[in-house]
Amino acid sequence: MNRGINLEEALKLENAVFVDVRSPLEYKEDRIIKSINIPILDDKERKVVGTIYKKDGKESAVEKGLEFTSKKIKDLYLEFNSLSKSYKNIVVYCSRGGMRSGSVVNFFCNLGINMYQLRGGYKSYRNYVIDFLENIDENYKFIVLHGLTGVGKTDALKYLNKKGVKGLDLENIAKNCGSVFGHICFKDNPPSQKLFESLIFNYINNSKSKYIFIESESKRIGSVLIPNSIYNTMIEKGYHILLESSINSRVKRLVEQYISLNYKEDTVILDALEKLRKRLGNEKIDYLIEKLNSKEYAIIAKELIVNYYDPLYKYSIDKFAYNHIISCDKFEKAMAKLITIYERLERRELNK
Repeated sequence: MNRGINLEEALKLENAVFVDVRSPLEYKEDRIIKSINIPILDDKERKVVGTIYKKDGKESAVEKGLEFTSKKIKDLYLEFNSLSKSYKNIVVYCSRGGMRSGSVVNFFCNLGINMYQLRGGYKSYRNYVIDFLENIDENYKFIVLHGLTGVGKTDALKYLNKKGVKGLDLENIAKNCGSVFGHICFKDNPPSQKLFESLIFNYINNSKSKYIFIESESKRIGSVLIPNSIYNTMIEKGYHILLESSINSRVKRLVEQYISLNYKEDTVILDALEKLRKRLGNEKIDYLIEKLNSKEYAIIAKELIVNYYDPLYKYSIDKFAYNHIISCDKFEKAMAKLITIYERLERRELNK
């Protein structure tokens, strides 16, 4: 029974779901976005099978794998049968399109469940993502939002997405806002580098627009790196817009972003401040810690803008020539200007 399918074909299937039968740790590191993990072997079982394979060879490893899997047949059937009632097509994949996914597809297809095996498995998907990102400039263009900390770049991306205009929020994907305070904004753990790239691929691949808004970033965001192709296209070929805002507006936005929305506890801010002693000096940090103890967050935000953020990022702001400079003090008005610019650029592409 040949139920193999290529990734491009699988992505075009209607009412389809991808099922990852690899172990939970493999799934956690990277996966097809929105796939469901139904592991044939758990992490411990996979490790045991792998050890036997290295020590005693393939046949013994297969026997051990079957021993583990045979105890789960009923539960696996119930899970796949339940999925078949919600999805017309089930695409199963493992690491390389081998025995794990192949045995599942053959067995459950014989029980009447409509399933496909992804040829090449996760490896084929990973290669597809790499190729897609490496050739990003052939199909997409970036409208790059620049601006000092707190001007509203991230808020702009969120607003644009709500209005149906694509805005790729790399900081949200990376779960880090940059700088020593970057991790404070998010509750979730950061993704692996591979998962970071998969999430970028998934977002862009689902875009019907030629132009995508993106925030100007340094190469590294927290624990991950922006892929070279994305970074170079953004910097060298982007349509650059500078957003500006008053100090008071920036302070208010920073307090909302770091304190009001996803706040953890003062010790997290304290730890970040301690890392700035060498840069800002003991006197300044001691003063900021006093304000932290009295919960005067606006004062801390203003001091950091003036003494840390602006000196840190001003050089990168000044090195670009901008197509537009827009004030964000009146946020809705600024967003209307961005949407107008986007619509004009999209029309220009259609008329080429």
